[in-house]
Amino acid sequence: MNYLDLFPSSSREKPRFMALAAAVLAQAQDLIAVTEAINAAFSVGEAAGVQLDTLGEFFSIPRQYGWNDQTYREYIAKKLNIWRWNGTNEMVSEVLASQPGARMTDNGDGTVTVTAGGVYPVPAGIRAITV
Repeated sequence: MNYLDLFPSSSREKPRFMALAAAVLAQAQDLIAVTEAINAAFSVGEAAGVQLDTLGEFFSIPRQYGWNDQTYREYIAKKLNIWRWNGTNEMVSEVLASQPGARMTDNGDGTVTVTAGGVYPVPAGIRAITV
């Protein structure tokens, strides 16, 4: 968006004022661009290579031998999703929904059967049978 167009015509007729406004607004636009770049660099969904490894180490989730960036990114995302789990059954469904093919079945005897890709939450006090 060109913020200079928002100035009234009385201001736009003053070239020195408009040059000052353009310089100040350019700094703000540069700051916005830098902020967006930093956000992308520290996003699990955007990071790659060494940056992704650094994020994984920050979260104490090391890369396994042979994992490409996409596999590692998905694993980190699944772990982070589990860490935000609050222990309720309602949120188990949300966490498992983020993992394709994952599901949990209550066996009605204090156990649950979980079909997942290796990363899943289990409520405290419940014995999990993985399939």
